[in-house]
Amino acid sequence: MVNILAFCVFTLSFVGSSYTTNVVAISRDCGGYMFVGDSVVIDGPLKKNCILKFKTQEDRILVFSLIDGNFKEAEQYFSIHDGIDGDSPILLVENQKLSEVSRKDLPASVYSTQSTASIRFKKTASANFKLKIQKAVNCPFNLGSASQCGRVVDQVSCYCATFIKRNQSDQTMFCVDNGMKLIAFESQAEEGLIQST
Repeated sequence: MVNILAFCVFTLSFVGSSYTTNVVAISRDCGGYMFVGDSVVIDGPLKKNCILKFKTQEDRILVFSLIDGNFKEAEQYFSIHDGIDGDSPILLVENQKLSEVSRKDLPASVYSTQSTASIRFKKTASANFKLKIQKAVNCPFNLGSASQCGRVVDQVSCYCATFIKRNQSDQTMFCVDNGMKLIAFESQAEEGLIQST
């Protein structure tokens, strides 16, 4: 008997679509509110006391990463908050949940727990850096001991492997019940990447 390893995917549909990134230059006044459709890149200069607020669609979260920079060093200039209220908690790289099956070579990132977040700049940056904000799916960590989930392809999607033998119909329903879909690999390279992780 052949064991079948089923993969569910909770992903954003970028394959075959035109994936766009908006680059936003911060105005002299600073501050503002932005809706994140796919992704936004904030390109400084970043000024002290500037507050930027972000929102994406209700069933998604936000992920923050630095393009060509060290996130830990950049956090001396700004803090990322989980929500847009004044008392929203600070999100830190070291406090993020990392699934054991997430790729370790993905850039250091900070994930919100809701569809809104804000950035508050503590001091003016001594050098320009680009901060990328993306819409992401929430990766579940509670599907049970017979499942493993992680960010194995990119920072915005989530793959879950289930190790319980089910027929295709039952496996499809398990994925749907958990807000995902059963994956059909599009290429041997994609399957290899996921299997190796």
